[in-house]
Amino acid sequence: MKDYIKKIKIEKVEAELEVDLCRNMVVIGFDVAEHQTGVAIIRTTDEYLVLEHVSKFIVPIEIKELDAVDLFTEQLDNLKAKMSTKYKFDANIIENCYLRFNPQTTIWLARFGIIVYDRFKHISKNSELILPNEARKQINFKKSSKAIKGKSLKKEIIAYINNALQTEIKDNDIADGCVLALAGLVIKE
Repeated sequence: MKDYIKKIKIEKVEAELEVDLCRNMVVIGFDVAEHQTGVAIIRTTDEYLVLEHVSKFIVPIEIKELDAVDLFTEQLDNLKAKMSTKYKFDANIIENCYLRFNPQTTIWLARFGIIVYDRFKHISKNSELILPNEARKQINFKKSSKAIKGKSLKKEIIAYINNALQTEIKDNDIADGCVLALAGLVIKE
């Protein structure tokens, strides 16, 4: 039984994204959100890119403030316990707060992003906070038009990731986690 989601020749992914990717690395990407956080773990070898794991943390809307922090932290700690025995992370790529949101949402994004950083900084060689637009830019994602946003933008990102990784991801938070993990693999010049 395979213990990964998708294994694809790394050159195919590089050709689709039009970027060079680091070899022999393990990167975890976190699409941090107030209620649904997407996570993706991608590993590369000399020849392959392997989508190892995807998951999602759910924090119900109606939950009280500190209970939400506790629930998020519990899910994060469970993932860390499970994955830290399996992987040595080279990079932990966390979506940074996009300040377009209302102040309450921005506060939640900041809290959860820093909790992720704190929990994974000791098991990752490198941790980075990155804005969503910058992560997309690093993997050469381009919107079909400047007017595209919201659900239409999310659909385009899912399609882009599915094409690059030859997957059938349907969840935008998971796709965004993949974007972040892939951005962490891009060779920076």
